[in-house]
Amino acid sequence: MLIIGAGLAGLSLAWHLAPTHRVLVVDQGAQPGAEATAQNAGMVRRLVEDPVERAIATRSGEAFAAPGDDWEDHPPSRVVGAVLGLVEEDAQLTDAVAHLRQRGVEVHSLDRPEEVAPALRGSPIRQAWWLPQERVADPHALLSGFLRGLRRQGGALRLGERVEGLAQEGDRVVGVWVGGALLRAGAVVIAAGAWGQGLAAGIGLARPMAPIRRSLHTTAPHPLSRPEHPWLWLDDLGLYARPEAEGWLLSGCDERLDRPALGPGSIGGLTERGRAELGHKLERGLPALADVGLRGGWTGLRTFTPDRRPMLGEDPDRQGLWWASGLGGAGVTGCFAVGEAVAAWMRGEETPWLSRRAVSPGRPFPGRFLIHPSGESWSGQLVSAR
Repeated sequence: MLIIGAGLAGLSLAWHLAPTHRVLVVDQGAQPGAEATAQNAGMVRRLVEDPVERAIATRSGEAFAAPGDDWEDHPPSRVVGAVLGLVEEDAQLTDAVAHLRQRGVEVHSLDRPEEVAPALRGSPIRQAWWLPQERVADPHALLSGFLRGLRRQGGALRLGERVEGLAQEGDRVVGVWVGGALLRAGAVVIAAGAWGQGLAAGIGLARPMAPIRRSLHTTAPHPLSRPEHPWLWLDDLGLYARPEAEGWLLSGCDERLDRPALGPGSIGGLTERGRAELGHKLERGLPALADVGLRGGWTGLRTFTPDRRPMLGEDPDRQGLWWASGLGGAGVTGCFAVGEAVAAWMRGEETPWLSRRAVSPGRPFPGRFLIHPSGESWSGQLVSAR
């Protein structure tokens, strides 16, 4: 098995496959997890609206609670709790709340959310839910555990080697081209994030994915930032905050289509306009943090399909080609479950908790993506899926 991409999706899949298959992971970066994996905020979120994403998140949540011996020395996450809120809507996540409660996940409605999360003082929240068992993940610890298990089982990792294209014979993918040489494999998995669509296009295969750039901001020390403070997400406004060191990690959930160039290096810089827009959102949604001093940050890519569900499993139009892509903003949250599902399908097993058809690379896709440049759920922009 050859997996393209040493981010969380690719290494989780390798970790799940290694006990039963010979696995090679190839990545163009000088170190694993250097792209989207290194650019995320690390929040493990199960309260999401889409039922497919929620199934993946719930399954992953079980793994985060008991990840196994490969994380014995450095747990991949810690429990801090989370408050999910709505400032305009009051029923947007109601079905998701009911489903999580049915699955045994603690979700409580809050009348005074500022008592649980002081950073919500003065916030115009219409509906708030408290999830006391939600987590913050350590992406480096996650990657280290996946790599430890992969190597323990005899798997291999090759870094600094860009896959130039897929090799096919007839309608079957038989390997990849690296440095002008053919690496043959019984199966090839694209877990290359924003670069996956280009690899497929190279063999005449149209698989729509949109690399969307989102901003993350760091702040100066702030009196409300505490390690035990829950992370916060105002879902419809598009604003999240979690304690980071003595300050905050903040995002206005802004979205901008941005296809990367060949080669590694997708992290980008912030703009004054982006800082100003975040400031306006803080004044509206989290006034207790409106005085926070923005210090730095970055922009990173999140890769979505047009229906915003992952692209997982065997490609129906090319034998030997598999996908573990399109995780969007849920790469940390979903990594355990994505690896488990694709590995199970490659072994001919079923996953009662996840429908193959719902995430199939060959499912019908809309012709356009709906993105949210401002991050607000009530505004959007349609862009072509081509």
